[in-house]
Amino acid sequence: MFFKDDNKVKVNQTSISTFVGADTKIEGTLITRSSVRIDGAVVGGVVADGTVVLSQSGQIDGNIIAENIVVAGVVDGNITIKDKTNIEPTGEVYGDINTSKILIDEQSVFQGKCNMNIDRSKSKKSKLKLRENTAVKSPAPAEKNEKSDKPDKTEKVDKTEKTEKKTATEDKKAEDTSKKDDKALKVETLE
Repeated sequence: MFFKDDNKVKVNQTSISTFVGADTKIEGTLITRSSVRIDGAVVGGVVADGTVVLSQSGQIDGNIIAENIVVAGVVDGNITIKDKTNIEPTGEVYGDINTSKILIDEQSVFQGKCNMNIDRSKSKKSKLKLRENTAVKSPAPAEKNEKSDKPDKTEKVDKTEKTEKKTATEDKKAEDTSKKDDKALKVETLE
């Protein structure tokens, strides 16, 4: 297992005040100020101030906006979640997801794009880049010829010569290594 159980959405069954039974189909948008569990079907979308729990038998054909979501059924629409999104092994999502945190089981289906709503200034990666950028010193400006504002041509020639010498040295080392490898092969085949 690659994640901790505390990464999953925690659902307090007593906090769910709205239930859509397995034999129920709602046409239109379901709006609730609390959490909702859907065992049946909703055609038109769901807006919840709490958590949406879509059971294995549940289906939503429309967009979803909520605090958290647990998907064990089928969603055909876009999902916008403020905090955590869990797609369980039996869950299927066909649409885009916008969320802060996401956990997708390897047996689930997700076909769409995911956008993680993260403040980049607080992310570890941006802090690391910021440190790298401040640690790198800018290159020294090229010396200027007294007669003009252009860089001195001799400096360019020196750099070119150094590069050519370095390349020649590297080629020689590679050639020597190749000869040693050939000798080693000959020794191995003779034995």
